[in-house]
Amino acid sequence: MTAARKKKNLSSPLKETKVMIRTAPQDKILIEKAADHLGLTISSFMLQNSIRAARRELAEVERTGLTERDAHIFFSALTNPPRVNEALKKAFKDYDKQSK
Repeated sequence: MTAARKKKNLSSPLKETKVMIRTAPQDKILIEKAADHLGLTISSFMLQNSIRAARRELAEVERTGLTERDAHIFFSALTNPPRVNEALKKAFKDYDKQSK
């Protein structure tokens, strides 16, 4: 809660909040050009694209049902499978016998 909100003891949330970022000068120029091309302010351009990216990321998580940690574990298991041991070899043989 900001000092002004504490002082006034407001219970309702602010309708607008501020987000600030720091970026390299060349990135700012790129963003300015893109915003200008679309006829938007830098703030509008950044907000629209940030919201779009956030929705896309969350939709992907909801679609796959995996958190970032879960996805890392899953793909790590695919790319670095455990070594084949005797128990796994036996399981394959047993499966082959049952499926014939």
